[in-house]
Amino acid sequence: MNVSSRYLDRATVTSLLALQGFNTLDIECILDLTGPVQRQEVPVWPAAAVERLAARAWWLAPAEFCITMPEAA
Repeated sequence: MNVSSRYLDRATVTSLLALQGFNTLDIECILDLTGPVQRQEVPVWPAAAVERLAARAWWLAPAEFCITMPEAA
């Protein structure tokens, strides 16, 4: 399974982003912009999209968002 086919639930995305210093409004924005998609009737977010958007946030340099989604998932 490659990174682009990995999906994370809301709690996991929220936790990962909070650990990186995102506040609740920023987290909600990223969640809104990256998904969700339905997998077996459960809302999930594409890991690659979350990582890409978080790395491009103006308040974080790409190097500061250092959790790779395969390790986190």
